[in-house]
Amino acid sequence: MKQILWIFKHNWQTLRRSKMRLILIVGMPILSILIYFITYGAAIGDSAAIKIGIVNQDKGVYTTELTRLIKEEPVSVTEVSKVQGEKELLGGQKDALIIMKKGSDQALADGKPAHFAVKALQSENTTKSVERILAAQIEKLSKMAQVGSGQEFSKISKIYQANQLEVKNTNIINRQEVSKNMSAQIIGFLCMMLLYAAGSLGELLLKEKEEGTFYRLMSTPLGSKAYIFGHALFAFATLLFEILFCLLLMKFAFQIDPGLSYLKLFLLLAVFAVFAVSISLAFGFLSKSRRSLSSVQTTVFTLSTMLSGALIPIAIMPAFMQKIAEFMPQYWIMDAISQLQQNGSMFDLGLNLLVLSGYTLFFFSLASYKFTKNEELNSFV
Repeated sequence: MKQILWIFKHNWQTLRRSKMRLILIVGMPILSILIYFITYGAAIGDSAAIKIGIVNQDKGVYTTELTRLIKEEPVSVTEVSKVQGEKELLGGQKDALIIMKKGSDQALADGKPAHFAVKALQSENTTKSVERILAAQIEKLSKMAQVGSGQEFSKISKIYQANQLEVKNTNIINRQEVSKNMSAQIIGFLCMMLLYAAGSLGELLLKEKEEGTFYRLMSTPLGSKAYIFGHALFAFATLLFEILFCLLLMKFAFQIDPGLSYLKLFLLLAVFAVFAVSISLAFGFLSKSRRSLSSVQTTVFTLSTMLSGALIPIAIMPAFMQKIAEFMPQYWIMDAISQLQQNGSMFDLGLNLLVLSGYTLFFFSLASYKFTKNEELNSFV
């Protein structure tokens, strides 16, 4: 135990001398929150800011009525042609297009809504908001159509217009969705930062090897297992501090509601922190120099985070990319967070935790194998 405490003290002194590492540990959580807070900030406002264009390619009784119902929503709605709508969408004059394709009017008449599409170039949140508006008004129209069709439907529509109540809409759901999406992207960015923070462990091991400190320590009563365990434990404690600091900022400074318990979020990230330590140890023993280690870590950490959907919402990625994402450890953390945001329980995360445990065990085993097979080390122990 004394040996491990000595390693802790040794690492703390090394960390204090590296002002850049201290700045990164404290500054990166703040930066990650600020980036996404600014990005999503505009979307948290009133949904009336959304500008929708309706392209009606199948004008009839039902699609015309649907257009009128959508215009009742607290959003800016105008009817446009498809060419004009796409032009305005690209130019930023429209946030989204609702396209009523050929056959949509008859589909509504048959009570089987189909041939509708929503196009948006902005955030996933905008697309979801417009899809919710469309779905809500189609459901309302379907109920009216069930009462009567043809001329009867026109009469029912007029009665509805004459007797409808004035309702003030407050888009609470939109705010909740934005908050959930923002917190998920913050956590995704934090996962990448945790990998880089843990990566400094491998760099420290190589630095001590290159400077001869490692081999001098191995010639002392300090055990090799205590040396590795002490370094890994210090790295894990550093990552836990970074996670706790980020979550405290989210809760108290920025008042972000992640859509799940902060305790559950902390426990999930703690599991990911163990994985981050394991992969940094493996890379540290596999690499021959700090330069090669830095190149490998930058490539693997950045690429895997991007492919996993941690930085970019996986829902907007192509289908084949979504399949690739499932091979990335970060995907399983993001998927676990998504399940909990949808009122899932910790018992539903068995597969997620099993996959992360498998990755962790693999990299710990690889690190252990390379450590025990180190011929240079064997001459000291």
